[in-house]
Amino acid sequence: MQTPEQQWAAKQAPQLRQLAHNAEQEADRQQMTADVYGRQGRDYSNPAKADRAQREANRLRDRAAALRTTADQANAKPPKKRGWLR
Repeated sequence: MQTPEQQWAAKQAPQLRQLAHNAEQEADRQQMTADVYGRQGRDYSNPAKADRAQREANRLRDRAAALRTTADQANAKPPKKRGWLR
């Protein structure tokens, strides 16, 4: 049997997964920015902007992973208690 907090967390899991998906999409967009501005020898090359976009993409990927972990934990069944007579 789940506690009310566990039931609430299980209901929140789909929203957490959606937030993780959105963070992944934004990370991909930031990665594209980093790839474009990070090209050396181009007139639009901007290493500072590329580094900033790369850091943001990494941060968003870490956030998405943390959100997915939280959603997985919310959906996990509590471990069965082991008793002497069971």
